[in-house]
Amino acid sequence: MLLPTLLLLILPLALGLSPPPQTFVNTAIARTVELGGATTHVTTQYNIKATADGPGEYHLALAGEGDEEPAWWEVAIGGKPVEGVTILDDAAPTVSVPLGDLKRDGTITLSLTQVLAHKSAPLPAEIEQREPQFLVWKTNSTYVDSWYPSDVERIKIRAPHPPLLSYGSVPTTYTRDSTVTKSGASLTLGPFHSVPPTLGKTEVDQPPFSVHYEVKEPVIGYKTLRRSAEVSHWGANLNIQDEIALVNNGAKLKGHFSRLAHQQSRFHASVPAQILSEFTLRLPPTAHSAYYYDTIGNVSTSHFRQGTTPAQTARSSRVRTSPRTVDGTLELRPRYPLLGGWNYTFIVGWDMPLGDVLKSESQTGRKILGVPFMTPLKDVVVEDAELKIILPEGASDVQIYTPFPVDSIDHSTHKTYLDTTGRYAVTIKKAHCTENHAQNVYVTYSYPLSAQLQKPTAVASVVGSLFLLGMGLRRVNYSIDKK
Repeated sequence: MLLPTLLLLILPLALGLSPPPQTFVNTAIARTVELGGATTHVTTQYNIKATADGPGEYHLALAGEGDEEPAWWEVAIGGKPVEGVTILDDAAPTVSVPLGDLKRDGTITLSLTQVLAHKSAPLPAEIEQREPQFLVWKTNSTYVDSWYPSDVERIKIRAPHPPLLSYGSVPTTYTRDSTVTKSGASLTLGPFHSVPPTLGKTEVDQPPFSVHYEVKEPVIGYKTLRRSAEVSHWGANLNIQDEIALVNNGAKLKGHFSRLAHQQSRFHASVPAQILSEFTLRLPPTAHSAYYYDTIGNVSTSHFRQGTTPAQTARSSRVRTSPRTVDGTLELRPRYPLLGGWNYTFIVGWDMPLGDVLKSESQTGRKILGVPFMTPLKDVVVEDAELKIILPEGASDVQIYTPFPVDSIDHSTHKTYLDTTGRYAVTIKKAHCTENHAQNVYVTYSYPLSAQLQKPTAVASVVGSLFLLGMGLRRVNYSIDKK
C-alpha cells in the first residue's frame, strides 16, 4: 500500500515540473523595471509566434523557480485584461493564458504587469539622522523567465533618482554588443539574442543582478490594516474606519534622535528622506466628518479638504466650466516624526452618503453594496489587510464578490446597542496588498420591509414596556401604615 501512495504524491509534482509543449516562440521581449521603495513595478511585453496550428494555451511565468508570486499582476492583450487565465501549480509561479485560435506563424502581443513587494532593502541598514538613504534591489533572474525560447530580449531598469552608486554585471553569452548601458538613472540590459527557455530542464545560467540607488522619500508600510465599514439604512450613511499600524521600513536610525536637528531641517525645507513627517490620504468626493486619533487621543495636526462632485461644481461655478469630480484629501501628520524602524498606530475614519455606494435591483429588490477594500497609498505594502462589512440588522441571503483572490471570507454576527438578533458581518482577509488592491468589494443582500421595521419595533416595544411598567408602579401602595 505504501508504493501506490508514494506514486500518487510524486505524479502531480512530476506533471507540475514538466515543461509545456514547445508550440510558441518569443520573437521579442521588452521589460521595464521601475524601482521604488517598498514596491517594484514591472511591465513586460511579449511578441509571441505560434510554431504549429492550434498551439494551445501559452504558459506565462510570473516569477522564476523558487521565487514568490507577485503581490499583484495582470495579463492584457491589446490593452484589455485577459479573461480565463488559469493559475498552474508549477515549481515557478505560472499562469495559462488562452490566445484564441492561432495558426502556424500567427503572432500576438501580450503584456504582463506586476507589482513586487519588498524587493529592495536599505544599504547601509543604519544611517545617521541627516545622511541620505540608499536601497539595493536584487533579482535572481537576469534574463526574462520563460518556458519558451526567445529571439530577442531587452530589459530596462529605472531608478527614482540619479546617480546610481553601483550595479551588477551580465555575462556575454547571448549578447553581441555591450551587456549593460547606463544613461542617467536608467540601465539597459542586452539586447540578448537566441535565449533558450530559462525554466524547466535548461542549462541557462541565471546570474543575479543588483542595483544600488538613492531614494528621497520615506519607505513606509502597513503592518496591519483593519477596516470596518458599517451600513446604516435609517441614517442613509456608510461609516468607514481604519485602524492602521504604520512602520518606517527605511534605514534605521544610527545613534540618537536630535529634535534640534529635526527642527533646523524643517526650517530649511530639507527634511531627510528617511524621516516621515506627514502623508496624505485620498478620500471619496462625498466623504465628510473625517476624524483622526491614536492611543493618546485626538491628533489635531491634520487637515481635511472635502471633495466635490460634478453637481456641486456646476452649482458653485459662476463661469461655464465642465463639471468634474475632485477627491477629498486628508493630510495626516503623526504625533512624532517617524524614523527608520519606528512604528505608529492610529485610527482614521469618515462618513459618506449611503446612496453613493448602494443600489437596488428593480426586479428583485436586492441591495448591491460596493465598499472599497482599502484606501490607495502610493508605494506602500500592506502586510495584513482586513475588511469587515457590517450590514444592517435583518439582512439575509448575503453574497460576496471580490475583484481579486483573497485569503479568507468569514461570516459572523456583530452586536451593538439597540440590536436584538445582531447584524450580519462579513470579514475578508488578504496578505501583501498594494495600491492596486484598492478596488470595490461588492456585497448583495436582501433587506425586506419587515427587516427595516425590526429596529423601530424593538425600540417601540422597549419604550412601551417601560411606560406600562411605570404606570403599574404608580398604582402600587408603598406606605407602611394601613389606611
